[in-house]
Amino acid sequence: MAEKIPLFSSKFFFIRHGESVANAAHQFAGQIDVELTEKGRQDAVDAVKWIKDEDIGSVFSSPLQRVWKTAEPAAEAFGLDILSVPGIMERSYGEWEGKPIADYDRGGKPPGGESPAEFNSRIIAACEEIQGKQSILIVAHSGTFRALRGHLCGIDTTYDVLKNGRPVVFIPPQSVNQKWTCQLAGAPDENMFIGQ
Repeated sequence: MAEKIPLFSSKFFFIRHGESVANAAHQFAGQIDVELTEKGRQDAVDAVKWIKDEDIGSVFSSPLQRVWKTAEPAAEAFGLDILSVPGIMERSYGEWEGKPIADYDRGGKPPGGESPAEFNSRIIAACEEIQGKQSILIVAHSGTFRALRGHLCGIDTTYDVLKNGRPVVFIPPQSVNQKWTCQLAGAPDENMFIGQ
């Protein structure tokens, strides 16, 4: 039986949920429990093809349905249960939730919501508690990805939006003087972000 390892001790995979109704409407969903669109359900199925040859040993998911429904095809493909991690839920956008993304600056703190720094701290603290069988798959949100990329790779991606349903692999550094890297699984030369 494979032993459990901390998330940040080895290569791991990350999938942003498939397209949600809020994504399609260009609205902040934040912690509103919105559904996947038909395209989003297909994104979830298609995500598996990019990691089908990987040795996924654990699947951890945000409990929001747009993420859980994205995690289900991968968990089924690998014969695994999905483990819920509320701490990796999307950033609380407070009063901005359900409103157009173009009307607000995601780099600020929304009334009744989390600042980027508060959100990033919550995500990293939750991820530091994750232990699973190798290789770990995290299924969550674009904001969760931004927090992880900033923390591990030292790259500010406050305004970058990860593609829906495309697995990313986080690769640990080869030496202590280096940072982690990340790239799309199965397509390392492809841009991982949605054009703005």
